[in-house]
Amino acid sequence: MAIRVLTAPKLSVRMTATVQNTLDDGRATTVAHPLLNYAPSLSNGIGPNQANRGWQSTNRPLANGANETLDLYDFAGVDLGAGAGLDGVGQAVVHEEIVAIAIVNENAIGAAGQLEIRPGPGNGWSPIGIHTVANGGALRGQGFLMKVQPADDGFDVTDAANHLIRFTSNGGALTYSIYLLARHDDDESSSSTSSSLSSSSWSSTSSSSSSTSSISASSSSGSQTSSSSQSSSSSSTSSSSSESSSSSISTSTSSLSPSSWSSQSVSSSESSSVSSSSWSS
Repeated sequence: MAIRVLTAPKLSVRMTATVQNTLDDGRATTVAHPLLNYAPSLSNGIGPNQANRGWQSTNRPLANGANETLDLYDFAGVDLGAGAGLDGVGQAVVHEEIVAIAIVNENAIGAAGQLEIRPGPGNGWSPIGIHTVANGGALRGQGFLMKVQPADDGFDVTDAANHLIRFTSNGGALTYSIYLLARHDDDESSSSTSSSLSSSSWSSTSSSSSSTSSISASSSSGSQTSSSSQSSSSSSTSSSSSESSSSSISTSTSSLSPSSWSSQSVSSSESSSVSSSSWSS
C-alpha cells in the first residue's frame, strides 16, 4: 500500500512596519507597528497543529460574469493532470477538515475583474464567509484572502452538506489560485493503491520522491492585503512634527507539482507550506 504524508509542512506570515515621528529639530521617535510573526509549528498528522493533505490549483480562469463551484471535500471534476478528483501525486482527494485555505486574485493591481467568494449553492462551505462587490469584500487584482484553523477540529468539511465554495468574476475576466492544507481524519498516512500514479497517467513526469507546495503572497509599498488588493500608507503633520511609515508584508512560496505544470516533479508524498493568514488592511 502506498504511503501519503506531508513532509515538514510550514505556515508563516510576517507583517512589519516602522512608524517614525520626526520633530522640527530633527529628533525622532520610532515604534515597530505592526510587528507580526505568525508561524505555528506544523507536522504531518490529524491532530492540533497538524495536516496530512495538501492541494492547490493555480491560475484558474473566469470570464467576466462567470462562476464556478468547487467541492472542497473531494474536488470532483477538477483535474490537476492525473485525473479528475486526484491530487498532485495521483491519489484520491478526501478532505474532512481544512487547516488553512488561501485564495489569490492573480490579476494585476488596477485591472478589471473582482473575485467574489462565498459558500456554494445548496451545501455551501460556511467557514469561508461572503466576500462580494456588494459588501466590499471582493478581491481586486492581487487581492489575497486566507483563513487558518490549526486547532484539533480545523474548519469542518462534510460531504453533501458543508463542502461547496463558489467563485465569481465581477466587472471583468480574471484568473485566481487556491491553496489548501487539510486533514483526512480517517486516513492519516495510507493511500489506496488503486489510485496510485501509473506510467500512463501522466507524461513527462519525474521519479522524485517528494513534492512541495506552499503559498505565498507579497505585499510591499502599494501592493496587496488580505481580503482586498489595496494597501495604504498615511502620513499626517502637526505643528512642528511629521509622521511617516513604511511597511512590508512578506511570505514565501513554492508550488505543488502536478505534471500539468511546467517542469515540476510528481511523487508519492507531499510537502506543503502555506504562508499567510486571514487578515485585511
